[in-house]
Amino acid sequence: MTIGDIRNSLMPLIEDAAEAENELSKNEDSQFARRTYIRSIFSCLEGTIWILKDVCFNAKPQTGVRKMSVAEYTMLKEISFELKNNGDVKSAVKFLRLPDNLKFTFKMLNKLFKCNIDLEIGKKNWTNFIETLEIRNRITHPKDSTSFTITDSEIAQCKETSGWFNELTHKCFQAFMTNPTS
Repeated sequence: MTIGDIRNSLMPLIEDAAEAENELSKNEDSQFARRTYIRSIFSCLEGTIWILKDVCFNAKPQTGVRKMSVAEYTMLKEISFELKNNGDVKSAVKFLRLPDNLKFTFKMLNKLFKCNIDLEIGKKNWTNFIETLEIRNRITHPKDSTSFTITDSEIAQCKETSGWFNELTHKCFQAFMTNPTS
């Protein structure tokens, strides 16, 4: 997998998020534009995590064998296994909570690429991420009509979260370019 392959996978996600961001800047008071922006940044964030996990999965060690457990391997592919009544193995897509998936992905990136990227769990950026995720969940799984309203402070928080995640992704690319897999 080349940097170009990764870029080509990311570009549709980035372009959608950038277009939603552009529409929001043109029409800041539009609740539709605010909801679309939030949905787009989370689509980009979740898609980026999937792509970063694929990079980890396909990482080729410079020497020796890949240092990855079976559990890490299956989590990178987001699969789980069960037995059917006839004794055959059945695989299924494993649902991973976004915060846990993000933590796991960056642990794998740090392990395989020696990134040393700190998610700063428990600090301001991580707290903003968790709160922004709650906003996204609120608008995608509304309980009442007020669930759809996004305040100015919530949109500002979403923009901060997007910037934080973009910086994390940038650090990953720096690591890919400078640190071969171990």
